[in-house]
Amino acid sequence: MFRTLKEFVQALRDIVKIQQTAVEEHQILHQNCSLNNAMILNDIGGSEGFLIDWEFAVRIAADHKYPLGGTGTVAFMSRGLLNQVSVIQQEAELKSQEKKATQGHKLVEKPTTPKSSSDSKALPVSYVLQTFSDDLESLFVVFTWVCIKFCGPNGMVHKECSPNLYPTDGKCLIDKFHPYFNPLIMIHPVTFDIILGVLNSYLDKELVSTVNMLRNDAVILTHRVKGKQIASESFSVAATTPKRQKSRHGDTESDSSASGSDA
Repeated sequence: MFRTLKEFVQALRDIVKIQQTAVEEHQILHQNCSLNNAMILNDIGGSEGFLIDWEFAVRIAADHKYPLGGTGTVAFMSRGLLNQVSVIQQEAELKSQEKKATQGHKLVEKPTTPKSSSDSKALPVSYVLQTFSDDLESLFVVFTWVCIKFCGPNGMVHKECSPNLYPTDGKCLIDKFHPYFNPLIMIHPVTFDIILGVLNSYLDKELVSTVNMLRNDAVILTHRVKGKQIASESFSVAATTPKRQKSRHGDTESDSSASGSDA
């Protein structure tokens, strides 16, 4: 367990980096980020977070679809995965009921024979859509679980409440956090000023970006204009230089003819 809030945050950051490296550099999806798989390794030089249990990890598929069996621990699955699993279970139950109803209409009795393993039919494999964002959401669930279950460092358990990540009493999820973790909460009440601040900050960034782009274009245009001026001046010098040489040559010829006549 973590010994300080800083160590807890560092462990979360390290696990995010591990997931990022696995996805971006090795094209591997962990699929099973949970409280028991997110660990902290204590060493003399400090501590670091790491992720274990990679047996459910898969190569990232082009369509991001994977068999249902390796989607992780239910308590820490993303809401998107939970919704997909719920739909699959409902469809399976509906098919089972339809099959029973169909069999109930068959009144013809058949002689019973012992069943063998060859008589059982393999269930169709169900697939779910899963991406690295689901793994990141699972890590957020781990963070939330810790903030609700524990009340301090070194595994101090909050005895008064048990983690309920989907409250039904209308309370906000962060209301269940123990006060020890309040410094980690960066969620502000939603007000007009907050929303306008977010929008204005975005617009300010866009304005700064536009101004910088215009400045860069102005610098490029200035360099081009200066380049054209220099080229024009060089051309005018090159155009006038031969004329001067020709006049000097003509003067030389006239001088020589004059000297010849004098002789």
